Amino acid sequence: MLQEYTKQEEYYARIKWLILSRAAIVTFLLGSLTFFQYRYNIYSFRASSLFYFIIFLYLLSGVYWYLLRIIHNLSLFAYLQIAGDIVLVTVLVLITGGIDSGLSLLYHFVIISGSIILYRKGGYLSASLSSILYGGLLDMQYYNVLGLVQSQSFTAMQVLYQVFTTILSFYAIAFLSGHLSERLRRTRQELQEKSSDFEDLRVFQDHILRSVGSGILTMDLAGAIISWNPAAEHISGYSHAEIRERWRSVFSNSIERLFGHTDDLKAAPFHFDGELIKKDGTKAIIGVTASLLKDEREAIRGIILIFQDITKLVEMEEQVRRQERLVTVGSLAAGIAHEIRNPLASLSGSVQVLRNELNLKGDNRHLMDIVIRETDRLNTIITEFLDYARPKPFMGETIPLASLLQETITLFRNSKDFRLGISIDSEVNDDLCMQVDPQRMRQVFWNLLINASQAIPEGGRIAITTSSDNGLEGETRWSEVVLSDTGQGIAPEHVSKIFDPFFTTKAEGTGMGLAIVHRIIEDHGGSITVESEYGRGTKFRIRLPLAEAEVVTGRNG
Repeated sequence: MLQEYTKQEEYYARIKWLILSRAAIVTFLLGSLTFFQYRYNIYSFRASSLFYFIIFLYLLSGVYWYLLRIIHNLSLFAYLQIAGDIVLVTVLVLITGGIDSGLSLLYHFVIISGSIILYRKGGYLSASLSSILYGGLLDMQYYNVLGLVQSQSFTAMQVLYQVFTTILSFYAIAFLSGHLSERLRRTRQELQEKSSDFEDLRVFQDHILRSVGSGILTMDLAGAIISWNPAAEHISGYSHAEIRERWRSVFSNSIERLFGHTDDLKAAPFHFDGELIKKDGTKAIIGVTASLLKDEREAIRGIILIFQDITKLVEMEEQVRRQERLVTVGSLAAGIAHEIRNPLASLSGSVQVLRNELNLKGDNRHLMDIVIRETDRLNTIITEFLDYARPKPFMGETIPLASLLQETITLFRNSKDFRLGISIDSEVNDDLCMQVDPQRMRQVFWNLLINASQAIPEGGRIAITTSSDNGLEGETRWSEVVLSDTGQGIAPEHVSKIFDPFFTTKAEGTGMGLAIVHRIIEDHGGSITVESEYGRGTKFRIRLPLAEAEVVTGRNG
């Protein structure tokens, strides 16, 4: 259907060209003939009759133009016009002397028009009809049929030769113009097919760019962005129009260094990690592959960048490296700590016996108290480390999260670490239940509350909120506990280290509290992350799997 519509459009355009070209030829050729006939009387007819003939042709062109808008069979309409033009040329040749007329050349224009509009078939039919009418005209003129005046300057053989050469020229013109017209049609068809293939390829390429999960960015050598696919918009948050003027700030100049060093990319694509600042202001680590954009002549036109958000992957790799370090160090240090703990206990007990039996006073008694206090502190450190390096077996129970948190908060409010000026606000969902080791999970919340209270020495607010996600059918359902404070926050350079054993910024800290918290959460199949803004506060986010629905129902029932 589309092909037929295109063919109709093609006929419409060509017939318009035929009508306009006919009007142009009439204006130029017959207008000049009218002038010479009026001025010099070169033919034996009145100039006014030629003027009326021109008016008739103008009116006929107007009729053709009107019919072009309402006729649907444009092919037949073209055949009728070509046939009509041949008849009009024959009439014009007749009134200008027949065999003596120089206007028989107009037949060639009509044959060329027939070949252009109707291709080879139209050219040959035009040549045949022209041959019949012109040959018949000359024969009737020679034999004085219908009162036609016989030419005095041509013999019978000359008339025959004139007819032969003219008809031969008709078919030669039809052959050449038809051949060119057919070649033009084939070329146009091939061009349309290639254009269609190119459009299909463009659409297919567009589908690929829209479907691929990696961000794709193409730039010219001047740094102007050529393309920016939907995945790139999703990763960065910026649309194509928005990224054009700000890509240097978005990519933190991590890709600008590629320009001017394109020779380094000729051997192979270049892989590197960079940083991207999203539209919401957060930063993401991206893995980038850069390669050259070349044309069909292998000339470098720009750079192609394929990038992915690997922030979570980097975080996971860091966790794996931390875990590997801890396993290696922990297995070695646990044995050492165990060997130290026994003589340390004997030492502590002996010192306490000596303090009770000896009547020490003044500085001596003070020194003895320091020894006992520091021995107890050292024993506490070793005990905490052994708890971290050799965690207790998982003793899971299905318990409500709200009761576990409220018990821990109540105990903390009555401990020595709680001070006036500290407020604890909790919004806990009573319906959330988890299968956890209650003792170890209390230790998690206890350590986090101690850290929060130490971060607000002058007083402040500690907030605890809980939430859950339903997840898809068959997937794990998670609960989330968020504990935040309005304290001094954590320095940016310390955030990545707070879960490492023995890392502490406190004068009397052991550096084991958050390491133990991290270990317990991991043992429960959960995760803990920290968000901190230095000088404004810290937020710990704990995700733990919810208990199975049937277990919870059984317990509550």
